[in-house]
Amino acid sequence: MIDVGQLSDGVGLLLNWYMPLVILAGMTLGLMIGVIPGMTAALGLAIVLPLTFQMDALTALILMTSVYTGSLTGGGILAILINTPGTPGAVATTFDGYPMAQTGRANEALGLQIAASAFGGAASYLVLLFFIQPMTKFALQFQSAEMLALTLFVLVVVGVLKGKYLFRSLFAGGIGLLLATVGTVITTGEPRGTMGFGELEDRLPIVLCVIGLFAVPELIQILPRRAISEGEARIRHSASELWQGFRGAFRRWPTLLRGSGIGVAIGILPAAGATLASILSYTLASRLAKHDERFGEGEPKGVVAAESANNASEGGAMAILLALGIPGSASTAVILGGFMLHGLVPGTGLFRDNGPLIYGLILGNIFQMFLLVGVALAVAYFVARIVTVPTTILVPVLTLLLAVGAYSFRGQLFDVYVVFAFGIIGWFCRRYDFTPLSLMIGLFLGSQLDQEMIRVSILYSFEPLSIFERPIAASFFALTAMLIFCRVVTLFRRKKRGAPEHV
Repeated sequence: MIDVGQLSDGVGLLLNWYMPLVILAGMTLGLMIGVIPGMTAALGLAIVLPLTFQMDALTALILMTSVYTGSLTGGGILAILINTPGTPGAVATTFDGYPMAQTGRANEALGLQIAASAFGGAASYLVLLFFIQPMTKFALQFQSAEMLALTLFVLVVVGVLKGKYLFRSLFAGGIGLLLATVGTVITTGEPRGTMGFGELEDRLPIVLCVIGLFAVPELIQILPRRAISEGEARIRHSASELWQGFRGAFRRWPTLLRGSGIGVAIGILPAAGATLASILSYTLASRLAKHDERFGEGEPKGVVAAESANNASEGGAMAILLALGIPGSASTAVILGGFMLHGLVPGTGLFRDNGPLIYGLILGNIFQMFLLVGVALAVAYFVARIVTVPTTILVPVLTLLLAVGAYSFRGQLFDVYVVFAFGIIGWFCRRYDFTPLSLMIGLFLGSQLDQEMIRVSILYSFEPLSIFERPIAASFFALTAMLIFCRVVTLFRRKKRGAPEHV
């Protein structure tokens, strides 16, 4: 499983005095990018990439993965403090992290988030170190039919477990899927649904849509309040509470281990990654909750489940990138560019030709997680003060940051309009219980689903029933049907008892 000789050579490559400084610089940059609304890991990596021209390959790749790791964790910090996911994978962190911040437990939530992030990331790279070959074989089992079935399954899971009204949640997911098809059709090269806007030919910028869906409605909601966290609780700000939350994550070790496992398993699926992993981990944790655990109202296990899976998906995504050369997101696509810039071509021959370098990269990423704890705790301690800032100052500043971040994404004013347009859509979804999360999942997976449906149609000669011959796809379709059936049965039982029908 592990070539001990190449592993020791990889350790030797890491033993340079400047390597911790490279990791520290990348991690700090990533964290700062993560806590700025509208900034993305891909943007940070694109900024760093030209700086790596004169570096050796290992140093350059460790710098880039440090930025990536820091941005994932920084996105969770923002999700907790202002209910705005800095990255799509941090959406599930808002479900319990933000309610904790509202009740004066922001420091505890940040401690939980940092511990879960560091543990999930370290666990994923340890799994990658020992099991990269079996992981890639598993990933290869997920082809077009399986990805189609998985996408539909996740949409229904979100509707059943997170939505107050199932059919409204499914409707929102369907709208997200439709919006995701806007842009140029890959198979024909023709624009679709762009309504004459040239900016839409490259599809809607998903990251900005997600930020608009969650950030703008939250800014509207907090306007009448003095601060995000009000009352006596809002003035508490101490390192001891951060440390208490950090230790609290390890007291919830079953949730921590389960979330890390889900993150690794989902992370290796192309185009799935952190978003699906964190949502599935959270929904499973809420399904297994005890009677006194109130998920969605500030339950610490919710933060642990979401963040452990979020960062654990990083190792899975790296496995599929190293072994098959398939990037699962814009961020890993930039990292792929970093490999190629230094003459490395991810794929089957990468380990054979550059074993020590790859082992050094994996070990360097494990070491990152230990530095992440110190850097993230320091950043969180100072950034947490945002919950005490008066909303008369906070809302205008954050609105300006949203606009600047949106403009810097592609240098187009059109993107600013996209953020605030989706902010209005997000407010409408909240107001009428249409589950913004379902809309986001549809947006995130719609493009992939569109492509997979085309491939399925071609591969199975336009005989859709043929996909049920594949065991994994058939299992996901069966689970989807079972969830819908159980929900419908529950609705009928409520109707008989005279309870409200949340349809």
